[in-house]
Amino acid sequence: MSQGIDTFGCLNNTIKVHAGHYVDLANPDPNTIEIQSIAAALSKICRFGGHCPRFYSVAEHCVLATELAFKEGIRGSGLLAILLHDAAEAYIGDMVKPLKVTIPQYTEAENRIELAIEQAFGIDFQWHQDVIKKFDRAMLKAEKTSMWPEDKEEWAGFSQIMTANVELHHWSPSIAQRMFLYTYEEMRMIKSRIDG
Repeated sequence: MSQGIDTFGCLNNTIKVHAGHYVDLANPDPNTIEIQSIAAALSKICRFGGHCPRFYSVAEHCVLATELAFKEGIRGSGLLAILLHDAAEAYIGDMVKPLKVTIPQYTEAENRIELAIEQAFGIDFQWHQDVIKKFDRAMLKAEKTSMWPEDKEEWAGFSQIMTANVELHHWSPSIAQRMFLYTYEEMRMIKSRIDG
């Protein structure tokens, strides 16, 4: 049925973001990446492709992952990396993992945006990869257990990761946005105190 790529409504490779400017997805400029737009977008993107029993945003997921890491003794730039680990989704959207692994072009676009995010915020996702993965996966397990307690299916790898006691709040987008920005400021202060 498709007759090629329909570019109607596009402005080259750019998207208009919450702050009002455009971000080039093919060649993102770190100077166009800012926290207000990231918080606004992630607060409105629902986890699990929208299939949650109640709205649960990517922003809340990131905040709770950061809080869990802090409780477990993580400090410095690792906390900021955890908070921003899904920030690329503010620009390219969230894609459910089973589909993401079949589309390498999504990962390429994600890598470009993540590099711009790293430069914009002075963090290194690669350096913090292990700690990001640990708490992102712990949150996924906690989310599944909390939202679908009756589901006894064993998701891949769950038996090898920590079980975290995390309360999901199901914040509205406005609260999730505020909490994300508040957590960002807190983590930035912690990072500057510890990293110098």
